[in-house]
Parts: sequence; C-alpha cells; structure tokens
Amino acid sequence: MFDKTIIQKILDSWVPGPGEVSVDAGCGIPEAGGRASPFSPEDVEFLVETAFLASLKKEEDRPVTFSLVLMGKKRAARAAADPNRKQLIMTFEHSLPLTVDSLSKVAMAFDPRFTSFVVAPIDESKKRYEIWGVMFFNALPNYFEDIPEVMDGEIYRRPDVFMVTSVTPGSLIISRGDTQLGRFAAGKFVKATPSPFYSKAMGGFLFNKIKRDNESMAADRAYRKVFIHSLDYLLSEISTRSHGGAVLIIPQQKIDAYRDYFTAKYSFRENLKIHELIRESVSELNSAGGYSCDPVMKRMSFNRKLSERLQVLSQLVAVDGALLISGTFDILSFGVTLKAPRWKGKVYEGPDGFNGGETIFEHQMLGTRHNSMIDFIGKCPDSIGFVISQDGPIRGLVRKNMKTMYCWPDCRVSMFI
Repeated sequence: MFDKTIIQKILDSWVPGPGEVSVDAGCGIPEAGGRASPFSPEDVEFLVETAFLASLKKEEDRPVTFSLVLMGKKRAARAAADPNRKQLIMTFEHSLPLTVDSLSKVAMAFDPRFTSFVVAPIDESKKRYEIWGVMFFNALPNYFEDIPEVMDGEIYRRPDVFMVTSVTPGSLIISRGDTQLGRFAAGKFVKATPSPFYSKAMGGFLFNKIKRDNESMAADRAYRKVFIHSLDYLLSEISTRSHGGAVLIIPQQKIDAYRDYFTAKYSFRENLKIHELIRESVSELNSAGGYSCDPVMKRMSFNRKLSERLQVLSQLVAVDGALLISGTFDILSFGVTLKAPRWKGKVYEGPDGFNGGETIFEHQMLGTRHNSMIDFIGKCPDSIGFVISQDGPIRGLVRKNMKTMYCWPDCRVSMFI
C-alpha cells in the first residue's frame, strides 16, 4: 500500500547502537559480539500499514489510539533479565491476530501512554503477525509532570525495539525506547530532528524577537529554560485539545504597528500572570542555591500552577481564529482574523542546527489558516507563528529577511512522543 521509499526512510532512521548491526548489513545474522536489528523491511511494512488503517477506524465514535511494539517471546525473555531496562509484559492466554479489525476492537482498553501491544510474526514468511501480549511502561513525563524519583524499583521503560504509536487518525509516531525516530502523517514520513527551539534553529529567532518584549528572556538563562518548556507545553496542549488552530507571538510594542493586519474579536483587561509565575518560580529556585523549603514539593507546586494556566490559555484556540499572545504570555486577543497582503517571498524549511534552510517548503497546497499566517508574518517580521493542523503537525514560522521565511514543517516530531 505504501510506497517502498517511505518504508526505506523509516528503516534508514534506525541508527544501530553499540554491538548492533542492521538486518541489511548482515542478512539478519548478527556479527560476533553483536545482534541483528529487531526489524526487517517486511516487519516495518506490515506494522505501519496495519497501524495506519486501524488509526482511521472509530469505536463508539472515538478515534482509535494504540501502540505496537515488535518483540518476539525469546527476545522478551532476554530483555527481562536486563536490570537497566525492566519490562512488565502480560501475556494473552490466546494470541490475537494482528489485523485492523482485531486491533481496533481491543485498542480502546489500553492507553498508549502506558501500554503497547507486543507483536511478532507467526512464521518466517512474515505474512501474518499476532498480538501475544501487552507491555506496561511508565509514561514519559513532560517538564511540568516530572518528579524526581524518591523510590527504587517498579520503574519500567519503553523497550529499545521498533514501536509504532497511533496518535490521531492517519498519523503515526515511529520510535525506539524513549527516542522518537520520526512521524508518519499526511502520507509522508518526517524524520525526527533536534528541538525546533534549539538555539541554532527556531530558538535563535525566538530569543531575538522576544527579548525586546521580555527582559527576563535576555537576562536569565533559567527563565529562558522555563519559558521554552512553557511554550512547548502550550503547543502540545493545543494539539491535544483542538481540531487545529493558530498561535501568534507579537511583541507588545509592535501591536499598534501591526493592528491594520488583524481584526481582534475577544480580549481581556486582565491576564493570567504566566510571566510573573515563571519569574517567581525561577527566583525561588535561584535563591540560596535552591528552593526555600522542600525542593520537590515547591517545584511541584509551581509547576502545577503554571501548567493549569497554560491549559486555560490553550483552550482559547478552540474558538475559530488565531490566538495572539505577547512575549510574556499575555493574552492580546483570541478569535482573531488575519488580513495581511499576500507574501511574495520564498518559504524554506527551517534549519535544525545541523542542516536545513535550503529546501523550499511547498505551502501553496495548504489551507487558509497556513497561508494567512504566512502572509501575516511576511508583513509583520517581529511576529512568530505556529499553525496546529488537525492531522497532527505543528508548523512554526518566522521571517528571516525581506525575501525569505522559514517554516519548521512539524515541530511535533521533535517535541514529544
């Protein structure tokens, strides 16, 4: 069903670790001291195609989400003896066929944040696969949920083998262990890259534009770290909650200059004081080398307050139109209509710190939301835009110069599993 080049891109995204060789390099036979890569082209093709078709199904009018991990019973037994990567697998008394129908029916009973169906080929022909168990692992925390471990034992990690996770209809995450290899969406596989907020990628533009509006951004490295985590969390919450949307960051002092290019609909006199909460949190952390009371409890308290306010902010995108915020997370307006003249310059895929910045980003086929954002940023160069698509990608946009704009096609590939 899928073009072979897509399957090959997924295969190429797997970088063999120490003592590991690829199937192609050794015809499936491990070298001395090594082991074969845990998947083959046939494995990838079957799992990805089955997962894609199952992700399009609905049960009780809800999209089907699930995770598949490729692991035979012998490999699972060997992994169980590894003290550095413990695994908890519950074995079905009777294995289930890995088909679209059987997968979609049982998927609703398991949350892919914590569990994955363990699958393996039934025979060497690799034309039929079975679900022989369910693996439990601890969810990967984000910055606001991360709590330092205070007890040993009962910590289960994602296995270092091929994993496919359905997140939205037609959108799949390809991963190994805690590392995301890439994302399949809109018929394409996009390989994972460093975070778009890396300083040599979008992060540099973000810093230079926001520091004019936010003195803490320029003066305090700890503040910058929490700010980036907050923006990352805001975008992920919007992606989870909405059917698509747009967020614009505009420096406060540029609002009047840009006012002719947007129509505000809803606004407030007051704000959520997110900036103040970040500064207070950083101040507490920096004072006397740490928090003034129990550091774990203090951090949890600040993170909970901050995450709740970011969740409130994210919900505003549910209203039709863009959300405009300042460089300090102040709400400028929401339900906003953008109306800038058409951008006539070029749009390139943004650099990721290693390469990029030279490939044309074909935006003409995208919808009104994307193109109106591109037009606005082209006319208002100090603004920063994010477009959250219903099919999964989060695209980041900045203007480089009079003739060039950068677009990071899918910030989600780097942001989170």
